[in-house]
Amino acid sequence: MALVTMKDLLKDAKKRKYAVGGFNVFNFETLGAVIEVAEELKTPLVLGIPERLFKFVDVDTLSAAMCRAAQKASVPVALHLDHGHTYEGVMKAIRWGFTSVMFDGSALPFEDNLKRTKEITRIAHSLGVSVEGELGYVGCYGHIKDINEENLVKPEMAYNFVENTKVDALAVAVGTNHGVYRGCPKLNFSRLSELNNTVNVPLVMHGGSKLTKEDYYSSIQSGIAKINIATDMSMVASETIKAELAKNQSTNYINLMSVVKKGVKDSVRKYMLSFDCISKAI
Repeated sequence: MALVTMKDLLKDAKKRKYAVGGFNVFNFETLGAVIEVAEELKTPLVLGIPERLFKFVDVDTLSAAMCRAAQKASVPVALHLDHGHTYEGVMKAIRWGFTSVMFDGSALPFEDNLKRTKEITRIAHSLGVSVEGELGYVGCYGHIKDINEENLVKPEMAYNFVENTKVDALAVAVGTNHGVYRGCPKLNFSRLSELNNTVNVPLVMHGGSKLTKEDYYSSIQSGIAKINIATDMSMVASETIKAELAKNQSTNYINLMSVVKKGVKDSVRKYMLSFDCISKAI
């Protein structure tokens, strides 16, 4: 199937009450793992890379591989820049052929976030590229208790932001957290439902790793149409390497690449099975 925009994928997800997995990749093994599981389960896919990764990998080469893999895939794939923080990063992704970009101004004052997101959206839409914005601060907290009411998105703020920026999707802070933290997240489903009833665009969950299947179901029923997974894939890769080396210290790197890919595939499959997106590829 051809590349599609994130807007088209999430429109169907919102309508049919499932979530598209937004999986960030960081090398060829993780790229292959995510695509292969999406094809196996016949799920639509948002394939992403965050701007912060640009300084760690050869993104020109990896982005070309992502484009090629998406074009060859038997399921619809949107290529997405996750957590773009600069105009330069967003423009790079658009030049690479990505069909979706996120501008994350959530750490900025509201008016600055709105102004910069609006400008990104104006440019991206003129080129047929979807845009995701973020409101509320889905930060990197050391403990779940650090997430409080002030971190959550308020409905009137979300309405103002969406109406003025014209974004195609909105990432909202409702109790999740980026990265690894201690404690069990307590999602505010009533706030999520309020947001879903207030704005007319699909909602996105960041920090989606390690929630329960019931949490995912309730989130989807309350308006979430995309769930981002990144940290857990990285953790699974490192844990798989440690386990393999513990069994066989003389193993070679080619074998490690193979076991990492298998471990990541198992993790991705588990998440997709929780998102109600199986056989939803259209």
